[in-house]
Amino acid sequence: MAWAGAYALMATLVAVVFAGGILLGPFRAIERSDYMTYHVAARIVLDGHGACLYDQQCQSDAQRDLIGEEPSFVNGALPFNSPPWFAALVAPLGWLSLYLGFAVFTVLGLVVLAWGAWRSATQAGFAKFTSRVLAVILVLTAWPTVMAAIRGQSTLLAVGLLGLSVGLARYRSGFALGLSLVKPTLAPVWAVWQLLGSHWRAVGTASVAALAFLLASAVVVSPQALIDYPAHLLGVARGGALGVHPAEMVNWRGAAERLNAGSWLVIGGSLATLAIVALIWSRTSSRHLGAAAAFLATPLVLPHANQHEFVLATLGILLAVGAVPKLRRRLATLAVSLHAVLWSAVVLDARAAAWLLFASELAWLLIVLWLARSIAARTSEPDT
Repeated sequence: MAWAGAYALMATLVAVVFAGGILLGPFRAIERSDYMTYHVAARIVLDGHGACLYDQQCQSDAQRDLIGEEPSFVNGALPFNSPPWFAALVAPLGWLSLYLGFAVFTVLGLVVLAWGAWRSATQAGFAKFTSRVLAVILVLTAWPTVMAAIRGQSTLLAVGLLGLSVGLARYRSGFALGLSLVKPTLAPVWAVWQLLGSHWRAVGTASVAALAFLLASAVVVSPQALIDYPAHLLGVARGGALGVHPAEMVNWRGAAERLNAGSWLVIGGSLATLAIVALIWSRTSSRHLGAAAAFLATPLVLPHANQHEFVLATLGILLAVGAVPKLRRRLATLAVSLHAVLWSAVVLDARAAAWLLFASELAWLLIVLWLARSIAARTSEPDT
């Protein structure tokens, strides 16, 4: 614990200095952030132009009014790719300046992520207060988390809510799961686990929250935005879209792109990943181990998964560490070592960093499979 505490302190200092250097430096990081696109969407909604939310010209005009001519966007405006209900939720931030809105949204995301990590650590069996504090600090200071914070990414908020859906019970769990649809690509695998486990209260509450989001989209933004969103999402999933770099992704699609392989690797790898998840679920009824499998597999099978999606895998690793108390020390050592290794991505090129994150997701998913098999073997042993 002493060594882990010392490392956590060092990691916090590194994370704060690194993030501060980027955000306060001459890089116009906030103007080029993902949050900037959320702020643009908020202003479009507040101006009463929600019907053109996914229109390229509409977004370009609003973006130019917000940040002026950005040289790095020579091919067009950085697009808003989130769902229309997310635009409805962030609309009040449009009344603030870009910088204040970025600060409020990012701090909110980090707070919710910390809360979700705390509840997940509790659910996973971290009994000591100091252990849970260290777990939260290490999740918040992981390199992918820090990069997500620098970009003002909604991933922080969504992953925190998914963590709460693991750590809370019944209706509150379902409510957190429904709210995690602020980034709908992260929830489906975990939602399937809820369905297979017949957690009807959680599923019902999540469905109510999803319906409320749809209603907010139609009323606050516009019905047209709700209609346009699926087509816009498919366009983003295709290669060649602005801001989409498959070779830098941490999923099977990125691996196939870097290896110059065909779609067979994407399909085969994704199916194999889902098969591993199904095998884990068949071996254990553990809620936190089932969540660990879902959270580690999701970035691998997503059609669009950048480095910040690894934040979800970080939460999966946390849950896996607590799976078997007798192995917790060894698993924690492995997790902390990975935490340090991931910071090497700062000096790696984007493709090498993507390989590092991809391999980490896959390795920990296999560890979870081994843990599930080990637990099943222990419970099936006859008493002597």
